[in-house]
Amino acid sequence: MTVNGIDINMEIDTGASFSVINEKTLQEISRGKGNLDLKQTEISLRTYTGEKISPKGITEVVVEYNNQVSRLPLLVLKGNGPNLIGRNWLENICLNWTSIKRLAKPNLEEVLNKYDDLFTDELGKLNGVTAKIYVDPSTKPIFCKARSVPYTMKPKIEKELERLERQGTIETVQYSDWATPVVPIMKPDGSVRLCGDYKRTVNKVSRLDAYPLPKIEEVHNKLAGGKTFTELDLSHAYEQMVLDDASKDVVTINTHRGLYRYNRLPYGVSSAPGIFQRTMESLLNGIPYTGILLITF
Repeated sequence: MTVNGIDINMEIDTGASFSVINEKTLQEISRGKGNLDLKQTEISLRTYTGEKISPKGITEVVVEYNNQVSRLPLLVLKGNGPNLIGRNWLENICLNWTSIKRLAKPNLEEVLNKYDDLFTDELGKLNGVTAKIYVDPSTKPIFCKARSVPYTMKPKIEKELERLERQGTIETVQYSDWATPVVPIMKPDGSVRLCGDYKRTVNKVSRLDAYPLPKIEEVHNKLAGGKTFTELDLSHAYEQMVLDDASKDVVTINTHRGLYRYNRLPYGVSSAPGIFQRTMESLLNGIPYTGILLITF
């Protein structure tokens, strides 16, 4: 709205009987057209919760909107609350409701182009943080043979190994003191997730990262009071965390195609949930209405 020649932002409030502005907006208008003639008023307002509000004063201003010009009363309130268009103005000014109620639909191509780095097939990488699996250096390494794989599963396992190697999650090695057999887990889309059977190897000798995992009720409690919700699902979440060099050898897996060493945090390590939860909560710490919940499938 243009008030005394000054453009100001105002919210439409059909529940408000009077139009109001705050003290800061009053100063902006006054600087543009000189001090406004602010008069005392006996008008008393109440909030929607019933609290009483005593205006600082009342004045008359020239209001312009879409070639309409009117001289209308305006209440000034203390503080820095929102400027409101109440019913007394709405009775005199015809607003362009079609424009006001229109929801601008973003162009999908524009969004994809603007954030093209987020819409790639490449595996994400968490920078500045590494995952460490604590194993006493004096621990005797454990080497397990590869398990036999059903012929019908081999193509899917090999496809997943190729994906992991292509994205740098694993790399082939000829020798290793540690070796863990893999367990293929079928996913709902028909593909497989490869998990090392680390309960036979590193999980027996490593120190558990016992960072507490929240219950669903605790996550709901953090979200209480929010109005708009967005779910961010991290693809191959654990694999986005880089392993420190000392931890890579101990999580080497043994497959029907040979040995592979992990460069990223693998599934099946007992400390992985605690490591990931701690990292995500540290990254998102201080952001209200935000919860982190680990769900693997």
